[in-house]
Amino acid sequence: MKKSVMFLVACAFQFGMAQTNNTVEDFPLRATDLVLFSFGMDNPLTIGTISDSGEITFNFPKDLNAITDDVKANFMSDTAFTLFSKCDNSYDMLSEDENGKAVNAGQISLSTKENPYSGLLSMVTDEALVPWLEDTYSNNAVTGSYFELVYMESDFNYQGECTSTVSNTENDTIITTYSYDLQLKAGFNFIEYKIESVLEHAIPSMYEEGVFDNIMKPSKIKVTSTQSVPPTIKWIGKYF
Repeated sequence: MKKSVMFLVACAFQFGMAQTNNTVEDFPLRATDLVLFSFGMDNPLTIGTISDSGEITFNFPKDLNAITDDVKANFMSDTAFTLFSKCDNSYDMLSEDENGKAVNAGQISLSTKENPYSGLLSMVTDEALVPWLEDTYSNNAVTGSYFELVYMESDFNYQGECTSTVSNTENDTIITTYSYDLQLKAGFNFIEYKIESVLEHAIPSMYEEGVFDNIMKPSKIKVTSTQSVPPTIKWIGKYF
């Protein structure tokens, strides 16, 4: 009997540890909708809500029947462009049969009847990544993960690597290696970009000619996917 009780306690502990805490800390607004403008400002997609206390509840639409075929055609792109646009050889990475349609969902917006554009949510594991996401040229990257939502028209799997090469100065090139392990399903998916290492580069200043700023840039990023909400996400709000 004692062993059975201990077993149940252990199971309960593991179950509790597995739960995700999808909460925006110090949420200053009243309850709002979570909205995507993946198909333009005239076609908002509601994907969930935030309560007065900042608790997030997702309810992704099962299909895009509310979006017309013409609008989908305007906003959906090839899978290669959606997922691999940063790669030097993005258009050569998939065969024609593999290259279906997809769309990057963009940032999650906060919306109420009174203010349809109340704010935005960033999905990161370290709040220090938010300034870098807002301005990747001038701000430092740090190790950690940021997340994106994509909508896939059909299932898609991919394992492989690619390189992003950006000529920084005559004597310096920024090289980032992306390592992909994707199992995407038709519908909405979370994609995690885990910055595993960064390197310092001397970047020409945007404000003073002939001046260089030492900025940390990602050198290695691991890319994975999931259909469930990643438990490591910190939800960082920006309010208008």
